Amino acid sequence: MKVASGNVLWKQRKRNWCRTPFTFTVYTLTDKEMSIKTGILNEKFNLIKLFRIVDISVERSFLQRLFGMSTLVLDTRDQSSGNGVVVLKNIVHGFEVRQALQEAVDASRKENGMSAREFIGGPSGPGPEVPGFDDGFDGPDMDGYADGQ
Repeated sequence: MKVASGNVLWKQRKRNWCRTPFTFTVYTLTDKEMSIKTGILNEKFNLIKLFRIVDISVERSFLQRLFGMSTLVLDTRDQSSGNGVVVLKNIVHGFEVRQALQEAVDASRKENGMSAREFIGGPSGPGPEVPGFDDGFDGPDMDGYADGQ
């Protein structure tokens, strides 16, 4: 069953500790989104639009290094993924997958006319260029200094 829309760029099953693919989690990367399908009887699907991915990091435990696997941690601005962190565990060739994912994210942002700075920072709100912005700074506190007071 095809879950994610777009052309499939990469697809892999989550591996167990000895690199065998006997799990029920499938990661699929297309040119539009990342999909994570888990379960066999009760299936769960998580779709993340690529342009919402802000940062991709690679982590490797000792066992993962022995068996040539990695864990990819995606920081996203996608609220459907809980706290905005998506973890792809036990990926074979993690650094190559990270590079392919980063290239797909950059292409998706370019296609959608977005840049990374639109996703960096806290919740959106008025910025310094918007009327009524209060940066919380009224001026220097000079009480008790060289002015003699």
